[in-house]
Amino acid sequence: MLLVNPPGEQLGSENAVLYGSGARYYVPDFEGCLSIKSVFNGQAVWETERRRFLVNEDCWLILNDRQRYTITIDALDPVTTFCLFFERGFVEDAYREQVTPTETLLDSPHPARTPVLEFFTRLEPLNSAVMRSLNLFRMELDAGRLSRVERDQLFLRVARQLILGRQDTGNAIARLPAVRAATRAEVYRRLLRGRDFLLCSLDRPVRLKDMAAPACMSPYHFHRAFTHTFHDTPHQYLTRQRLQRAARLLRQTELSVTEICLATGFESPASFSALFRRHYGVPPREFSKIREAEHRAGL
Repeated sequence: MLLVNPPGEQLGSENAVLYGSGARYYVPDFEGCLSIKSVFNGQAVWETERRRFLVNEDCWLILNDRQRYTITIDALDPVTTFCLFFERGFVEDAYREQVTPTETLLDSPHPARTPVLEFFTRLEPLNSAVMRSLNLFRMELDAGRLSRVERDQLFLRVARQLILGRQDTGNAIARLPAVRAATRAEVYRRLLRGRDFLLCSLDRPVRLKDMAAPACMSPYHFHRAFTHTFHDTPHQYLTRQRLQRAARLLRQTELSVTEICLATGFESPASFSALFRRHYGVPPREFSKIREAEHRAGL
């Protein structure tokens, strides 16, 4: 069974979706279950004990089971949020199915106790498998095409994607150049904080020392470790995310190229157009015309 917009006390008892729009919303110090937070219109702020996450159309947030947080929406126009809440043990069961031999699964299909999976609390960018699944989930739910079985299948799909992402994280940590495992994990955690800052800063100029500050690392150390881990320099990563945001705005809004240039933190329309053409093969105005033609054709 899938719960849609249930009372807060039911979250964690079944897979659930909280989906709605509003210009004002505030829930302080809530203890949730493992969940994914996404925004499809506007932006919302989630705050944990030590962190503040600005979530908009270009990223999503993962929070762990029993993690306390506050959500705030304070906007002029309605903000649409779409959040998945996992039944406690659901993702752990999916993980156990992937890593346990078939014989063990048959002999012990319902273990007495399954360790809780922990994920790094972090923002993830738009171009991810999880975000694509969230888009599909929301569209199918809007269209009323999801049976209970199909809803459970989508939750399982997202759970498996989270598990794959967790394994990729473990591999990335193992590749970091540090002797102690605890040191590698701490470096990765700090890099994620710097990356979170980048994902929240797509609309404004950012210097290297600004990126390194949330990670509590020197600019040189942050640059070297970030490049080693994410295979892009911080500047390259930020530029790529800004271009993807620009492409989304060109597809989904009526903003002018100049307005999109400003909304994506580029210094001038000329430099923005040159970078966009180099990345997508066409200038922004041509990209916008393609979107208009597709819209008229009903694509």
